[in-house]
Amino acid sequence: MADNLQNFLLRTRRYVRELDTGTSFWTDLFLTQMFNASYRRRCAALIIAFEGWFSLVATRDLVEGQEAYGFPDGLSRLLKLEIVRTDGTRVPLRRYERHETANPANNTQSTGDGYLPTFRPFSNGFVLEPPPIETVTDALRMEYTGLPAFLSSAGDKLHPSFPELFDEMIVLDTVCSALDAEGLHELGPIPSIKALRDQWTEDFEQYIQSRVVARQRIEPTFGPYFDY
Repeated sequence: MADNLQNFLLRTRRYVRELDTGTSFWTDLFLTQMFNASYRRRCAALIIAFEGWFSLVATRDLVEGQEAYGFPDGLSRLLKLEIVRTDGTRVPLRRYERHETANPANNTQSTGDGYLPTFRPFSNGFVLEPPPIETVTDALRMEYTGLPAFLSSAGDKLHPSFPELFDEMIVLDTVCSALDAEGLHELGPIPSIKALRDQWTEDFEQYIQSRVVARQRIEPTFGPYFDY
């Protein structure tokens, strides 16, 4: 059976040889903070791998005349955006970045199951073009990935999607972070904190490249040039 947070902290303390929380340099609260930081960082690496880890589903209502819709709280990467037909059929929407022509008028599009807009990301959400001309409940379906919740209580466990085989890696991450934190008091905080910040920056630069579904079509502002 997978370990819980209490056992993860105990395993960490065995490495640093400070089992007595009353006399330890590291409090359980601080070790928990470092454990969660490492845990979610490793989860983010799995999301970057795009293997379906931590996949969730959310729905939105189509609202008459409304073009902008928000992403669910906690969304890390949008995997698929679909229109749900009245018979339950789901049709993926195409991401389309429009750089030419006017936005399509909503009164020129069909209604009901004939409605098939394009979308583009906008302000932590997306815009449908053209907007719907009728309201339909749960007509938008999103598949997305979201980072798992922090572990806070002693009995909390890792997300079921996290490979149980590698939970020791998170413990070792926490051990290294704990030893680094102790070193801050001996060597001075600035160099160590900057090095840690650089590691997170490198991860962040990789992470933001996978923000929204990768498949897309972008129309250029100008067409190809031909020399006749």
